[in-house]
Amino acid sequence: MVRVGTFLRGVAAICILSALLPVVPASAAGNSGKDVSLRHLQMPGERTRQRPQIAIDAIRALGLIMRTENKEDPTYLASRRVVSNGVAKRLALDPTELNKAWSRAPRDHQIAVLSALTQLAVPYLEGKEDSYVKMDCSGLLWFAWRTAGVDMPRQAVSQLDRRMRVEREDAIAGDITGEGTHVQMYLGVGLAMIHAPFGGKFVKFKIMSAEQAARVVWTNPSNIATFRL
Repeated sequence: MVRVGTFLRGVAAICILSALLPVVPASAAGNSGKDVSLRHLQMPGERTRQRPQIAIDAIRALGLIMRTENKEDPTYLASRRVVSNGVAKRLALDPTELNKAWSRAPRDHQIAVLSALTQLAVPYLEGKEDSYVKMDCSGLLWFAWRTAGVDMPRQAVSQLDRRMRVEREDAIAGDITGEGTHVQMYLGVGLAMIHAPFGGKFVKFKIMSAEQAARVVWTNPSNIATFRL
């Protein structure tokens, strides 16, 4: 697997967290001594509190795993379990099985899953990969796997490249599945996915139908180390 160094992983973590900092308009900042409408001010952490709870929990867990190479760190595991329990509840999955599936996944896969979850409810816009703002299906996976330190290609067709293919039964949490120009991230249990659907919607969960599952292909981005796209 192609990894960036510890420094670049730290930069990625800073970029993720800095996107959540509150924004105070310049007009408000320069109005000392004058009445300032509270509508235009945000308390510290307000943008974080406006995110879906699963996304907030994923941000916390992601911050922990980005600081250590040890995916068995107890503090991280406890934080990640909060995330997996939230996902399991939302999708009516077995929380124990989902937690086991995430535990079996390598560290880079876990980071990719958590990174994707931080983008829940972000609006869809074709051609974008702006975290916490707008992104499309391949932009979501590009962001998630780049955060994990993998030199992920940007286009959906490249993310489904045959040289990264795996069999469905070998797929693990964080792997990619899709067909044509639409890609999704596998959450590791059943046919549970996270994706950015077409049509101006937003990043959300999905249970893939058996009919679609019979058509799609599966890829493991870790295999990108074996070739150059």
